[in-house]
Order: sequence, then structure tokens, then C-alpha cells
Amino acid sequence: MAVQCVDLSDDELWRAIAQNTEAMSELLFQRAELDAELSSMTDPTQRSELMTTYAGTVNKFESEYRNYAAELLRRCAA
Repeated sequence: MAVQCVDLSDDELWRAIAQNTEAMSELLFQRAELDAELSSMTDPTQRSELMTTYAGTVNKFESEYRNYAAELLRRCAA
């Protein structure tokens, strides 16, 4: 189970944001490879599944980033 943002210290939140940012950067680099792989696939179902998996991973990281940042902002406002 994922750790809730409120259970993390400020330093842990900043580290999580940094790790999240690095992971998102890596995904962007992998996107070019994914595009090349997709262009060579002939099965539309397989292409769709691969894109869905990629999009789900991106969405997970975006959601985590928003949660971490929102928690830091909430703490700063308090």
C-alpha cells in the first residue's frame, strides 16, 4: 500500500517529487522508443494495450506529483 502524503516529512516529500520528476523524464525519453515500436506493430489491439499501459504509468506519476505538491502547499499555508 502506498504511503499517504500526510505521513511523509517535508524532506521525504521533496525527495519523492525529485524521484517522480526523474521517472517522468525517463518516460519522456522512452516515448521515442515507444513510438518506433508502435509504428512497427501491425496488431491494433497490441498497440492499444501498449499505449494504455504507457498512459497509465504517466498518469500515475502525474497524480503522485500533484499529491506531493498539494501536501507541501497545504503545509506552507498552515
